[in-house]
Amino acid sequence: MAHFCIQCGTAYAPGARFCDECGNALPAAAAPAPVRPAGAGVQRRHLIIAGGVLALLIVAGGALAWLLAPEAASASSFSRAIDAHLAADETARDKLLCLTNLPYQKEEIRVASYDTSTRQWLDILVRGGLYSAPVEKSSGGWVAQSQFVYALAAPGKAALRGDKLCVAKGVKVAKVSGYDQVRDLGEQQVAMAKATLTLTDEAAWFAKSADRALILQRLPDGDLEVRLPLALVDKQWQVIDEAQMSRAAMTGVIGKVPAVQGAGMLDKLKSALRFGGHPAVGKWQAAMGNVLEFTSDSVINNGTSTKATFTTKGNTVTIMPEGAGDAAMDIIVSDDGSTAQISMGGMRVTSLRRVRD
Repeated sequence: MAHFCIQCGTAYAPGARFCDECGNALPAAAAPAPVRPAGAGVQRRHLIIAGGVLALLIVAGGALAWLLAPEAASASSFSRAIDAHLAADETARDKLLCLTNLPYQKEEIRVASYDTSTRQWLDILVRGGLYSAPVEKSSGGWVAQSQFVYALAAPGKAALRGDKLCVAKGVKVAKVSGYDQVRDLGEQQVAMAKATLTLTDEAAWFAKSADRALILQRLPDGDLEVRLPLALVDKQWQVIDEAQMSRAAMTGVIGKVPAVQGAGMLDKLKSALRFGGHPAVGKWQAAMGNVLEFTSDSVINNGTSTKATFTTKGNTVTIMPEGAGDAAMDIIVSDDGSTAQISMGGMRVTSLRRVRD
């Protein structure tokens, strides 16, 4: 394309700085546009994508590390573990919520006139509409005795769960402690939790009863407080049983089955975690004035010794005297160990006061 001097109109060659005819300064030629290397945009996009992928990997790695980290011992983790255990274990749940002290599945319950404790309990159930008002009858036979007959009413039948009378369908943790006292058994972390529970989905007869406090006292754990062993299993806190605790003590890991079980290992573990023990050992004076003494294998009543088997759960000691059939006796010892309550079949029998030597 030809270029002309704006002063005299003479044509000039591209790149010339002055007009050959008049010497006028010529305009400089426009600089060529820079040429972008082929593929530069693609490379930039690749860098952006690579940076995004790297950031995503960093975030994902952090999230994965958080998911794989062991669950911390806390009120929330212990509450979750206990709630899950009680929701899944119907037997453990029913022990807290149900009464089995009487044959509730029978159409009638006959009570001797002198058995005031049982009559007082059934009168509570009469007020709750579960039984009809008692009718006094004679037992007949060689030695006639006066009895009170309680007939199971329709609401009572509806309230039964099998042969058990239950006050609610479930429980959940209201308060828990023990998460700040985790111990190491070999490779295994364990703790003893104390939980205060609250009822959920209460039975209709119990929810409207004016005798709620008296009814709760008849439950095995009337204060709705439980002590449960927990362990960190597969990075989560879980409620475990005594057999698992024993294996942890011997192997250092929950679930490993020991080749030989060492004698006394579970007792050693219970002592280390305050798991039961035998808080009833010692002398006690009953409300009637008689003195009871409990040793590790015997019950001594006013000097007469009877061999017995002791089973401990928390502050409750279940005693099974030899030759007594199924007549088990529970002793619920207070936290300070100074007083206790004796119950049989869920019925409170008497109170005890510890005798200090």
